[in-house]
Amino acid sequence: MKISNGRFKKGSIPWNKNSIRKVCLNCGKEFFISKSRNLEGRGKFDSIKCKKGYKYKLAKEFFINGDMAELIGIIIGDGCISRVRNRNDYRIQISGNKIEDKFYMEDYLPSLVFRCLKIKSKPFLAKNGALILQFQSEPFRIFLHSLGICSPKAKTVCIPEIIKSNRCHLKRCIRGIADTDFTLIFTKRKKAGLNYYPRICAQFASESLVKDLETSLHIMGFTLNVKYNYLRNDKRGFKYTTNFINLDGPINLNRWIDLIGFSNMRIKTRYQVWQEYKHLKPKSTISERIALLEGARG
Repeated sequence: MKISNGRFKKGSIPWNKNSIRKVCLNCGKEFFISKSRNLEGRGKFDSIKCKKGYKYKLAKEFFINGDMAELIGIIIGDGCISRVRNRNDYRIQISGNKIEDKFYMEDYLPSLVFRCLKIKSKPFLAKNGALILQFQSEPFRIFLHSLGICSPKAKTVCIPEIIKSNRCHLKRCIRGIADTDFTLIFTKRKKAGLNYYPRICAQFASESLVKDLETSLHIMGFTLNVKYNYLRNDKRGFKYTTNFINLDGPINLNRWIDLIGFSNMRIKTRYQVWQEYKHLKPKSTISERIALLEGARG
């Protein structure tokens, strides 16, 4: 069937009578493809331009809720956004200690990623001994980029404004940062032989991130100490600049548990042992802490 200008009506080409009507996932326009191309898995997009633009459409569908704010905090704290070699794609990696972070990396984090992104992922042991969870999602990377989180992020990353403007989301984001980059230690102070005085602490290359944390935690009623652009020497003798943040004392710790909390068993068990025994020896392992807690319950 021909229309007035002499062309065949779209979808009614005589030598392609078995064409299939499709709808473009990006722009929503109708188009037609042959059955063979459809069987090959094609026919999702009206044009190459729509195919390339689809990831930006998906990126706009992400939104901030509590789980997403926590996942973003985890990526801010210990995430790595890197390009896949020989491919125009990116992967997001989150790393942890193979012993201390085992429960967190194997149970909690995969569940959180699935709730946010509907991506199933499992951690693996890398050659350097770290436990790594990685996944690929170009739309999510674009979403992170729109929030100001992009590679390289170590010295420039900060908490996105959209999260800072919502108190509940800010708390979840800080929890994600703390679960990956903070630690909870106990010092002796005045009682010789007992490490009883709590300190929540961390250091970051990003001065902006520490400033965001300092401002946010002050507003929540915490007292804290910070050091900016502090020059340190590592074990190899190299000098580097870092930024410290410390929250000392039981009042700060109990307030943190009430307002923010921890999701990582590495830190939760430290707090639970301190709560039960009023002290915790240095360099305890997670298996030792679990045994102490089980002994207290038994």
